Amino acid sequence: MNITSFNPLIMSNDAGSISKVFEDMGFEKQHEKKDVPDTNNSGGFRMKDAAGHSVSIAQLDRLERDMTAIQMNVSDFDEAMELLAARGFKNMRGEGNVIDTGSSKTAVMISPAGYAINVVYHIK
Repeated sequence: MNITSFNPLIMSNDAGSISKVFEDMGFEKQHEKKDVPDTNNSGGFRMKDAAGHSVSIAQLDRLERDMTAIQMNVSDFDEAMELLAARGFKNMRGEGNVIDTGSSKTAVMISPAGYAINVVYHIK
């Protein structure tokens, strides 16, 4: 499996206040996605600092409390999903429920131990 990037992801119903904390630490917004259709996700963004460290922050309006995951961008979405499913990971939104925005596909997979990996494939 080819991983193209790997960084922390914070999912929150208050992404604005979280981004402010990272801005105070020297991070800047690099990429923003707004109004993801047919989801409880009204957008998100990636932030990066001068040393190249990055964090992704997603606005999930119906999330009861903040959740932290690993964001893993991959070159083959199906391969990554199959690998994780074979190891007992479950899709947070239900089996087969993938967010497809036209420019990317994503699904948050929860491990049997409870940690989360957000699998992302950027459609070229």
